[in-house]
Amino acid sequence: MRYRIRVDEETLELDVEPRSEGGYSVRGPDGRECVVDSLGGDPAMLSLLAEGQVLTVLPSEGEVRLHGERYPVRAESWQERGAARPSMNPGALARSISASMPGRIVRVLCEAGAQVGANAPLIVIEAMKMQNELCAKNDATVRVVHVSVGQTVERGAILIEFE
Repeated sequence: MRYRIRVDEETLELDVEPRSEGGYSVRGPDGRECVVDSLGGDPAMLSLLAEGQVLTVLPSEGEVRLHGERYPVRAESWQERGAARPSMNPGALARSISASMPGRIVRVLCEAGAQVGANAPLIVIEAMKMQNELCAKNDATVRVVHVSVGQTVERGAILIEFE
């Protein structure tokens, strides 16, 4: 799952996936991965081991402690972030659909020139073994479809444009 993490004044996007042998694989924006293991604790104070460094996380206080220093931290998943965004003006028209995460196109359910209604499924993208259906935000005509089945896309890639 992708998380947006703000530590002090720096914001990072991290992909966090559970490992079958325990712990988590964390990949940063530079593509580098590290393993993070839990050293125990309780929901009020967690201890994590990341690349030989012990981090103390205090979720209720919104801080991380490392080497005796305290850093304010805020984390939210991409789903929480999307749910928190203010809704668009109902009269505003979406001109394109972009990938909200990296993934592989599983199905393309429309073609250029097609008239689509609001909430019509248009693309199915697979990310982290989950399939996500991307739908039209409003009634529109498909101008161009930029992807095909089996293609991999990066986060932010424009998948479909509307007239």
